[in-house]
Amino acid sequence: MEDDKQLTFEDDPLFVKQNRVYKMLEEGMFEESISLFNSILKENPDYPGATDGIRIAKFWLSKKNRLKRFQNAYDKGKLLLKEWKDFERHMVKNSIRHGRSTVAVQKYIFSGIIDSFTESYTEGEVPDTGVLIQIGDCFKKLGNFEKAIDIYEYTRSFNSEDPSLLAKLGDCYFSIDETSKGKVLFREAFFIDPGRIDLDTIESPLIRMLYDKTREAMGDDDVSLYWLPIIAEVKSVFNVKREPKAGETEALREKITLLENEYINNRKKRPLLEPRLLNHYFWLIDTLKMTGGSRKDIESSLQRIHEINPKIFTQYVM
Repeated sequence: MEDDKQLTFEDDPLFVKQNRVYKMLEEGMFEESISLFNSILKENPDYPGATDGIRIAKFWLSKKNRLKRFQNAYDKGKLLLKEWKDFERHMVKNSIRHGRSTVAVQKYIFSGIIDSFTESYTEGEVPDTGVLIQIGDCFKKLGNFEKAIDIYEYTRSFNSEDPSLLAKLGDCYFSIDETSKGKVLFREAFFIDPGRIDLDTIESPLIRMLYDKTREAMGDDDVSLYWLPIIAEVKSVFNVKREPKAGETEALREKITLLENEYINNRKKRPLLEPRLLNHYFWLIDTLKMTGGSRKDIESSLQRIHEINPKIFTQYVM
């Protein structure tokens, strides 16, 4: 109670119990949390979140003994991750609402996953980028974007061409309002291979909005991911661009030659090849502009874009 004698939340014994029970869930004390939730419901049968809290705690209590059987750190981490995905399906199936109980349990489970994967990683003699990415994923899931960025950036030093990793890293930079870095990384990821990006792991409103608009325009979920960077380019969304790497111009020309041959000879794959080919021409034009390439080469690329897709060409040059 404050000095003016007015009641506060801290004076409510149920509020105090509620905070205690969430702390228990964060520490994996599922049996104790069930008892405390029941105590809360005895005093107030309609107390918000208590019933769902019991159901959540019972789910994880039933899993806890199984987890003790695993001695191998990596196997334990994988099992925890699998159980979490099962839990998410369990929530949907049983209409369990996402609330403070879920957040508390998530902190406990993902801290366990991080500890397990970290232990597994430190036992290895060479960097296991797969394990590192999973550790970063856990920090990202917990909302610790700065730590996730540290892990992803370190992993990137071993694998700079992983579009899935670059997209996750870009997503984290967006989450801490470093949008310029995020745009550069997303642009790179979608250029390397859109098909390897798991959009379910991306939370950026910009990318979600772009995907929705692309899907609406294309009417085909399978090809929309490939067309997303094209829509982003013509709408000047990916307007932050990195400096070209050494030898990038020639590498682009070689890749374009391969894509052109495949585009001409494989009509069945054209819905996927067309946006990739267009995007490579976009990159070539940008690279030529930044490196002082010839106007003739730029105009030749623009002409080819017009031949492939006049509508996109018009939107691109406007």
